[in-house]
Amino acid sequence: MKSILFEQAVEKFPGFRADAVAGDLVVEVLVKPRDARRLRAALLEMARVVSADSIRRVILVLEQPDITGTRLQEEWKGAAGVLRQELVARMSIAVHQSGKWSGIPLPPAPDDIQVLDQMLEHALSSRPAGTVRGSEAHHEVLCILLHEWLLGHGPLSISSLMKISGRSHPTVSRSLARFSHSLIRHSDRSVEVGSFPLDEWARLLAAANDVRSTIRFADFSGQPRSPGSLLRRLHQLQREDIAVGGVPGAKHYLPSLDLVGLPRLDLSIHTGLKAPDLSFVRLLDPALEQTTQRDISPVLVVHTIRRAKSLFQPGDDGIPWADPVECLLDLHEARLESQALELLNYFTAGKD
Repeated sequence: MKSILFEQAVEKFPGFRADAVAGDLVVEVLVKPRDARRLRAALLEMARVVSADSIRRVILVLEQPDITGTRLQEEWKGAAGVLRQELVARMSIAVHQSGKWSGIPLPPAPDDIQVLDQMLEHALSSRPAGTVRGSEAHHEVLCILLHEWLLGHGPLSISSLMKISGRSHPTVSRSLARFSHSLIRHSDRSVEVGSFPLDEWARLLAAANDVRSTIRFADFSGQPRSPGSLLRRLHQLQREDIAVGGVPGAKHYLPSLDLVGLPRLDLSIHTGLKAPDLSFVRLLDPALEQTTQRDISPVLVVHTIRRAKSLFQPGDDGIPWADPVECLLDLHEARLESQALELLNYFTAGKD
């Protein structure tokens, strides 16, 4: 199905890559989505496509979503409330759960279901093994380039991107092609971010929970240690593969950041291709337990860094700092949006 129509869709909508295109129908597939921010970003992408092409319809297919039907309805109503109605009329969500189709605002039409079945099979089969890994590679390259840009380090060669990310030349090239409209390419084939890529950043925020393999820990004993106490114990471990991010990391880069106290401790652990060894958590506090409950406020949050080089910044006391991009992601993940914007404005002042 990815024929001439697919190529035209890529050219017309820079930064958007449909999973399947047939006739007037454009389909994007999200597999097992569980983050409402990722859903919102996809709805905005749908609106961008239909606003640029009055011929096409866009269906967002949710394959086995881990989001309640009520929440899906709320997100749809929120998007429909701020978009032009002529755009909303050509957008819809199709939910594929346990082999059955449902949809918002209405179930898919019978004529569409057969097409959607074929498109879903095609989209899933044409993705690299491990959907998250494919997205992960793209976002790793984006984060590396953003890191260089925020710190004013200048352009990077493709070989440098390969060494830092640990990815092959074809993978890096494909990743760069996905946001080429935000890049400056130099005659020596090095690349750099031209200006802060808001669209790509929004997509990264929406997918960050999966891309970074975020793990949350809470204390259910009733006598939790403070995040500051956990940080002091971390310093005793002297681990070079674990960096401090979140609020302390952000304040390392911007001491005047408008935030008092430490709501939680965000750490980044550099693992490369290995699975993260979380045994250090028990050394910080044996009472901490891993939790997936979103209504529980975590005391400790651990993010996995899989690229070949960590990009951690040296600390004076032996414990490194997470890089600026990770700190920004940490603040957003903790819903400290105003502080994230303050830090971003500090880094980008005078760059655009």
